[in-house]
Amino acid sequence: MEEANGYDFDKVFKDSTNYLNFCEYLVAVPFFLHLQNGIKPQGSYDCITDNSISTITIPQCPSVQSQQGDYYGLRLNSNAVMCNNDTWKEIWKHVRVANVGIRNIGYYSGSEVSRNKILGMCYFYRAFAYMELTRRWGGMPYLYAPMKASEEMDLPRLSMQETYKRAANDCDSAAMYLQNVIPNSEYQHPTRIAALALKSRILLYAASDQARYENGEGENLWENAALAADYALKEAEGTSVYQLVPWDKYYYLFKGDDESVYTQEVLFGRRQTVNWGADGYTKVNRPPGQLSGTYGIAVNQLFVDAFEMKSTGLPITDPESGYYEQNPYTDRDPRFEFTVIHNGQTVMNRKLQIYHLDENNPNIAGSKDLKITAGIPEMGYTQTGYYSNKWMGNTFGAHLKCLWPYIRLAEVYLNFAEAANEAWGSPDQKDGRCKYSAEEAINIVRNRAQMPDINNKFLNQTDFRERIRNERRVEFGFEEHRVFDLRRWLIGTQPQYRDIWRMKITKLKNGYDKAKYPTGFKFERELLISRIYEPKQNLFVIKLDDTNIGPNFKQNPGW
Repeated sequence: MEEANGYDFDKVFKDSTNYLNFCEYLVAVPFFLHLQNGIKPQGSYDCITDNSISTITIPQCPSVQSQQGDYYGLRLNSNAVMCNNDTWKEIWKHVRVANVGIRNIGYYSGSEVSRNKILGMCYFYRAFAYMELTRRWGGMPYLYAPMKASEEMDLPRLSMQETYKRAANDCDSAAMYLQNVIPNSEYQHPTRIAALALKSRILLYAASDQARYENGEGENLWENAALAADYALKEAEGTSVYQLVPWDKYYYLFKGDDESVYTQEVLFGRRQTVNWGADGYTKVNRPPGQLSGTYGIAVNQLFVDAFEMKSTGLPITDPESGYYEQNPYTDRDPRFEFTVIHNGQTVMNRKLQIYHLDENNPNIAGSKDLKITAGIPEMGYTQTGYYSNKWMGNTFGAHLKCLWPYIRLAEVYLNFAEAANEAWGSPDQKDGRCKYSAEEAINIVRNRAQMPDINNKFLNQTDFRERIRNERRVEFGFEEHRVFDLRRWLIGTQPQYRDIWRMKITKLKNGYDKAKYPTGFKFERELLISRIYEPKQNLFVIKLDDTNIGPNFKQNPGW
């Protein structure tokens, strides 16, 4: 919350070009970089959740620290960009730049169109910054003007709900000034539709248990969240520009550089190129072995289990699903192979071998894509029998052009589905003010992925709640949603949302029972890690220097 670096006021704020350039900091400098940022983070956000762990096993790896419950140490870990002190400071700097841009708008000498662009951008980024601050560190003082170094810094923290509500109001202000659609040349700037979508997310978080029950019984904001998402959907669909991309274009929603695809669904995102040999590719996402990476992301078996059966649309735990443990990767939700790399899958024209034992060669431990020493996968190789696939390209040796999706239209459908189910008590009930029921909204996302409608047996509030949570998990895997969803639902301490399981895979000796083992492999589930997760880990640790300013700005509970 420091003053911005010294500047000549008249030269910056009375010159229209310089004023815009000052505010463009909000767009040009993200809170932190995704994927391309060297090895920061090591692994993925999802590696501090129940979705995955990093194959890097050194003590300072965020994945390793989080397994041990050491969130206190993450604040000083330069690799933990999801929550460290540097990210904390950068988000507050965005608040300051936004406030300076809003406060001085009376001096702006440019056109009304560009003035509106500046105001919309500043209100949007203030809301975005507070959204990120609150879901990481809890409720915060809401600053509407830049602070001077001489001002009182020991400000009391607002509740999470109140902070979210003020950020939602900023989304309304942003929407007053922003355009529904912007030229592709301006992509990465916010639009009015992005502001409405962000509001739907903010109110969803405000309605959820973490914020609602932070200090006892808070406001019931589920209807507000549902109506915000409904309005965002109707406005987006009304433009004839925004839509869910068809399944055969799903790859280009995240990867490649086809603007005609990703601009349809990614309402707010960031374009980037990750070079083939860059640390952000070799040391974060691309595994060793045939794919020539160094490290990778080891996917939890429980995340694999979240992908339903395609033909029935049922979870694999349902006896009517058609799932067979010894042929586990057949007929799964198409998003499975897009998101997860498994044994026998072809990636970049290489058929990967990720098995632990070969009964035909008992003296050889592991396989071509899984080296094992003393019974343990070597660092860099998957401990679970899987790798992540979402941020892998199609072509071996090629740079990865990709788009990081801060907000996708698919999220707004699922935001609505969750909020509507909670607000009106039944997923098939359609409120007269809304375009969809919760059931219809989730089916739009499922059908795009070539999945059947949600089964009728889940069309009650309780069962649908579990299916919408599962849908978010599979649709947004490795897009940095899971850690915050687990927190706002207050379920991270439960073993099924905490622990890491692996699939031990054995290549069977010639003459195996083909009826019992149709793939030629035996699959055995094993508990790998029982992670430490306590309620205090629902919030990260605030930078200690700031909580030492005075008694009002308090550290988070338990830290």
